[in-house]
Amino acid sequence: MPVKEAMEILLFDMDGVLLKPRGYHQALKDTVQLVAQALGFGDVVLTDEQIAQFESLGISSEWHSSALCIAALALQSENGAVAPGVGNKPVALDLDALFEAIARQPLQIPALQRGMLAIGQLAAQEGVGAEPIQDFIRHSEDIQISQTLHVFQELILGSAVFESTYRRASRYQTESYLMRFDQRLISPQMAQKILQWAAEPLHGAAIMTNRPSLGPTGNMAAPDAGMGAALVGLQELPLIGYGETSWLADRTGRPVASVSKPAYEHALLAILAAMGWQLEQSMQLAAQSPAVWNISELAQLHGSRLTVFEDTPGGVLAVQAAGELLSQAGLRVEIRKIGIAENVAKQSALASAGALVYPDIERALASLNHF
Repeated sequence: MPVKEAMEILLFDMDGVLLKPRGYHQALKDTVQLVAQALGFGDVVLTDEQIAQFESLGISSEWHSSALCIAALALQSENGAVAPGVGNKPVALDLDALFEAIARQPLQIPALQRGMLAIGQLAAQEGVGAEPIQDFIRHSEDIQISQTLHVFQELILGSAVFESTYRRASRYQTESYLMRFDQRLISPQMAQKILQWAAEPLHGAAIMTNRPSLGPTGNMAAPDAGMGAALVGLQELPLIGYGETSWLADRTGRPVASVSKPAYEHALLAILAAMGWQLEQSMQLAAQSPAVWNISELAQLHGSRLTVFEDTPGGVLAVQAAGELLSQAGLRVEIRKIGIAENVAKQSALASAGALVYPDIERALASLNHF
């Protein structure tokens, strides 16, 4: 196929790339501590190093990692391990066995499934039943069931927004952790430069995140991702988050994890959004098998370059998978993988996924010819 007006597209993860998710990390720590206390597991502490380890293993959603922490505590309680006593000095969680079990699962498997498989393997090793503990993880995305999700989302959104979003009673009367703790990693000047660049002909950019997002009109979802985009001054960019991927999952009758990073569908939606496609049109194509794609609709991608900025391997793998499918369909695309990380474990994981790693987004963008 001849190259005709090829595009240049930038795809940005949000947490760890555009902003430092201090709100998410603090809410994750507090969620684990509050739920552990409520379930009688004692006063425990999740450390920054353990959060980074989850992320380096591709478990980047706090909905999943919070449930996995409680599942690990439940498993330790089942096999007779003594939980730290309430009232004593908080004790760091012992997650080493969980991390080793997760590391044995292929990164291409959805994160939620990898976590469930890891817990299943640990339960088998200890000779205890896995199903009830796996159910705790399985329901970690269901606000009607999940204890960890309720606590986490109330802390993240603040009690007032939580009640209006989910129509559920709040428990803590708290302000939004996102507003209190999140810190932008990209300067206002660079954000403006991205917007100006993306507005030029044959240029496009989008945000690709697992944060909850509003999704299509009429979809019940949370505004976390939009709040983050506004914080860094990139609210004008199209955004594909959990609201969009969950809507696609419902439409196709699949689990949301199967269409979210590292799945190609998440990256494909972001690519199409960056090209200027309307969400409904993008959803229709992403719901189809690649074998029946109308290649003429995607012809502008032939010869294009897709640059992904990620702090965990999931998004890198998603863009790589989307690029491979486009190439198999006769649309040659170049994939440029850029990792953003200061943590050594995350740097190693990104490098293993083929990314060129920078310590921050500003230096990564400065390395590009057009920035």
